[in-house]
Amino acid sequence: MTRSGARLRRAFVLSFFFAFPLLAAEPWVDAYNRGVAAVNASNYKLGASELQKAIGVMPDEGTAVKTRAAIITYVPHFWLGIAKYNLGDVDGALREWRTSEEQGAVGRTEYYATMKNWVARAQAEKKRLAQGAASGAKKAASDAVSSAVLAQTNALSANAERTDNYRAAVRMLQEANSKYNRGGTDVAAYDDAAQLAAKAAALFNAAADEARRQRAARPVIPKPQPKPQQPLEVVVPFDQEPVKQQPKPEPPKPEPQKPVVEQPKPEPPPVPVITKAQEEAATALQRYRRNLSNANRNPKLRSYVRTATGDAEKLRKRLDTTKGDPDFIAITKMANDLDLALSKQIADSQTVPPNVTPAPVAAPSGLRDAYRAYATGDLASSETALTKMLAAGPNAEALLLRGCARYTRAMLSRTPDALLGAAAADFKAALKQNGALRLDSRAFSPKLISYFENVRNGKP
Repeated sequence: MTRSGARLRRAFVLSFFFAFPLLAAEPWVDAYNRGVAAVNASNYKLGASELQKAIGVMPDEGTAVKTRAAIITYVPHFWLGIAKYNLGDVDGALREWRTSEEQGAVGRTEYYATMKNWVARAQAEKKRLAQGAASGAKKAASDAVSSAVLAQTNALSANAERTDNYRAAVRMLQEANSKYNRGGTDVAAYDDAAQLAAKAAALFNAAADEARRQRAARPVIPKPQPKPQQPLEVVVPFDQEPVKQQPKPEPPKPEPQKPVVEQPKPEPPPVPVITKAQEEAATALQRYRRNLSNANRNPKLRSYVRTATGDAEKLRKRLDTTKGDPDFIAITKMANDLDLALSKQIADSQTVPPNVTPAPVAAPSGLRDAYRAYATGDLASSETALTKMLAAGPNAEALLLRGCARYTRAMLSRTPDALLGAAAADFKAALKQNGALRLDSRAFSPKLISYFENVRNGKP
């Protein structure tokens, strides 16, 4: 080989040696390829790490990205979203897919439909997690509202509806109901509803205590005693001489009798005292029996209710014969446990199995909604709903409940006469349609029941 040929050969080898590194791919391309391979192999942690390295150097996606070695489709945000979703970072995955869609390149690839499916799955998972987080707060709020409604019933039984504490508690309970109904998956809203309901229950209890103290402080009015009869005077006419009275014969002297020892009079039995534990036991048992009566309307629960009613009757007999506070406390706990078990049965009967389309449910009764509004103190809404119902046709129960709402509004008003007249008219119309109507003493105050019975007997 000539000297010139050797020089040409060395120049070719050197040019090939220096040109070869130019064909090697950039480091961010290698990181992207390793990340995609790791995600496809379900190694999501490694895939996320490599894809983030690639994005740190080359953040923009494209369908024709030029590298030293080739032109590639580069969508690292799409693949990083898949990795983050499978690592449990649902919000992070949604951010990556949103970035990918905003940059626009993925929309021109075959990955776009797959990304839409991933987004839908992530949104459903996010909603499920939010509902799970809110379920505990929702149940606590529901229990607090139920306790407040029970405290309101007790306050009405104590005739406390005209106290300031009762009115403030009604407003708080209405606000708690509103927050609960709009809660959705908002844990804070359910917490606010629970706090408001707890304050309302405390105010209802304070109103009941205040009413009982006022009733105990009233002086006892003595019953009027009959006037003693005056002796009749004998008038002698002027034209008659007075009749001379014959001397009465002296009665025979009684024989001396043995002294009689007086027996001590028996002392009257002490007046029974109702303790707080006894009152709480009676209230808990009354609430449980009322909830059993409501649950009996559900055909799925009738078998359970029949058995539970027997248990409730045994508990009532035990309450009648119990004397000590420890037994009353035990009865309260048993009644609360039975009520909790009944609540679980009601919830299970209303649960819809997954992947099953529920059968169409009839719209809730307007009368039931009106009664719920009445029980929570929303008297105006209850009366409005009942008036609309009566406009559609006669209904004795609707007339009876509207009369109760108007009576309660009259008792809370400074000028009750007009509303009392309207309440009496509703009661009369209801009794005309159904003379067997009665008010349940467990749900309505004694004053309201007495007023209704007076209307029945034609006294007002």
